[in-house]
Amino acid sequence: MSTAKLTFFEQLHQALQSVEDGYDLLAPKFDQSRYITPETILQPFFKKLQSEKGPFDSGIDICCGTGAATVHLAKLCQKELVALDLSQGMLDQCQQKLTQLPTKSTTTFVKANALEMPFNNQFDVAVCFGAFGHILEQDEPLFIAQIHKILKPGGHFYFITTEALPFWSLSFLRQKLFNGILRIRNFFIRPKFIMYYLTFRLPEVQIKLEKGGFEVRILEDFRFENAHQKLTDLFPAKYFKMVVAEKKSDVRSKI
Repeated sequence: MSTAKLTFFEQLHQALQSVEDGYDLLAPKFDQSRYITPETILQPFFKKLQSEKGPFDSGIDICCGTGAATVHLAKLCQKELVALDLSQGMLDQCQQKLTQLPTKSTTTFVKANALEMPFNNQFDVAVCFGAFGHILEQDEPLFIAQIHKILKPGGHFYFITTEALPFWSLSFLRQKLFNGILRIRNFFIRPKFIMYYLTFRLPEVQIKLEKGGFEVRILEDFRFENAHQKLTDLFPAKYFKMVVAEKKSDVRSKI
């Protein structure tokens, strides 16, 4: 696994590709980039997950990337673990990490779109980190329906997100600027690269999840130890909340 950092020109080249091809290019150096979800976020998240519901028979890391969260989920799964991503390059990096871990579960690496996951009623728990920006707002109900489909009745989807950020905050302004630049890029260049900030947020996402057949709880007692730690260069952890959505039944979701 490469220890070299991404250069500006490598990131520029990646930004001119599709999402799949771009992440294939980034994969060998992704763990050294500022885009990786840090351990200061993952460790308290999975500690809380374990105290809430773990261990599990089966789990899936949706849009697993290079496996930063997958290695934590693997410790909680007793029988089956699936790492799913659109990028084969990212999956390859994830597989390298998981093969070095002593795990109880059988691990499968699946190349698939999160909007077309090839499972039904299979998992006790699903997690997803750093990928909501790849889901267009109009596709969020479909994404939620896919999560509902792959979970067992009573299964849980755990994630972190934010409420609306103060419009005068530096984080909000930088995210709006990034989104604006990317929309200009996607207007002129094909294929499009879909990665927008300020998506899948509370309270809107709670409403969508409830319409999609989930019972939603915001874990208000969950706090990151260092509230000023940044999830990325744009996201101070103080803005984040941990959310759990429980699949209520197998009835058709109302999307």
